[in-house]
Amino acid sequence: MQRPRHPKKELEEVLSAAEDRKWRVTRGKNYFKMWCPCPDRHMKTVKLSPSDPSYKKNLLAKLERATCWEGTP
Repeated sequence: MQRPRHPKKELEEVLSAAEDRKWRVTRGKNYFKMWCPCPDRHMKTVKLSPSDPSYKKNLLAKLERATCWEGTP
C-alpha cells in the first residue's frame, strides 16, 4: 500500500527523498513520521501544515545535523 502524499509539494519532496534513502515514512493525524534505517533509529516528524515559511530549510538542516541523513541519495 502506498502512503498518502503530503499536501505541500516541497515537503512531499523531503518525504520522497527519505524513502529513496530507505527511511520508513508513515502518516499520523497531523504529521508524517520518518524513521532512519540505521541501528540508532533516528526519527523525525514532518507537520502537515507548518506555519514557518522556512520549515523545509530548517527541517533539512535538522536532519543533516541530528541524524544519519546525507546530501543526495
